[in-house]
Amino acid sequence: MRLNTLLILAAAALFCACGFHSPGGGPADQSAGKTLAKKPLKPEDEFSRNMVSAVAASKPSMVPVQVKFDLRERPDVGQPVGVDLAIVPMSASVDRVSGKVEGEDGLELVEGGEIAATERPAEGVPIRHAVKVLAKREGIFTVRAVVTVEAGGVSSTESYSLPVIAGAGAGANPAKPGPAATAAVTTSAPARISDAHPGAQTSAAAQ
Repeated sequence: MRLNTLLILAAAALFCACGFHSPGGGPADQSAGKTLAKKPLKPEDEFSRNMVSAVAASKPSMVPVQVKFDLRERPDVGQPVGVDLAIVPMSASVDRVSGKVEGEDGLELVEGGEIAATERPAEGVPIRHAVKVLAKREGIFTVRAVVTVEAGGVSSTESYSLPVIAGAGAGANPAKPGPAATAAVTTSAPARISDAHPGAQTSAAAQ
């Protein structure tokens, strides 16, 4: 399964969930629906509404922000691709937000390593940050956004994971996968598990 398909499905699910309303046939309900339909979206809402939520390392996360991301195009090996981030404060008590972005072996971070500090961000208004990554080989990689939040005199840090699938994914990676790579294939691409086990393919071909 390609990452862009996952992003589209996730965005569609978010859109449907946000746009669901209880059915009603009365004139008052119809009038309210028309009023809501005419309300224009704020620029900040338009920016992050179809983004996919990054996965926090801690569950549940105690940091009062939400991190979302969006790939500008399909990642290819040797071609830089932009990734848009949105850090959304979920509380008016947030005093300061800062952080950094990290790649991993096989995925070079070209731009956007430092997330500049934002003082007294408004609740619900996304803090925009852009990064650029370059895949050196095919595979499933992880971009990590490490966000530090100061709220009420307390500083807390959370790490968020953003998956990036370059080329055909981990199944096309000729390198021998380590334990971490094997776990990534098992959890992120169950439809391609057989690619990590050549014996399964041989057995299937014999049948």
